[in-house]
Amino acid sequence: MTIGPAQLEQHRTALTGHCYRMMGSAVDADDAVQETMVRAWRSLDRFDGRSSLRTWLYRIATNVCLDLVAQRARRARPIESGPAGTVEDPLTVLPSPP
Repeated sequence: MTIGPAQLEQHRTALTGHCYRMMGSAVDADDAVQETMVRAWRSLDRFDGRSSLRTWLYRIATNVCLDLVAQRARRARPIESGPAGTVEDPLTVLPSPP
C-alpha cells in the first residue's frame, strides 16, 4: 500500500478539530497538526495497515497534543521568576529559560 502526501492531507481538517479540542487554541492546534503530519510522514514505512490511516493519524495527533500539553505545564511562568513589582519599578529583562 503506497500512501502519499495527498492521503495524509485529506485528514488535516478533522485532525485540526481534534487537536483544537485537546489544546484549546487554534494556533496550538495548527502547530500540533503540522507536527502530526511530520511524524506521520517520517514513520510512514511503519504503517502496516492493521488500522485505518485515519485511526493511525488520530493516535499520532493525540500523542503530539499530550506532549505539547506536558511541555506547556513544565514551562516556567514569569510570575514564578521573582518577586512581584510595582508600577514605579524599572523594567527589567527576564532571563531566558534554559
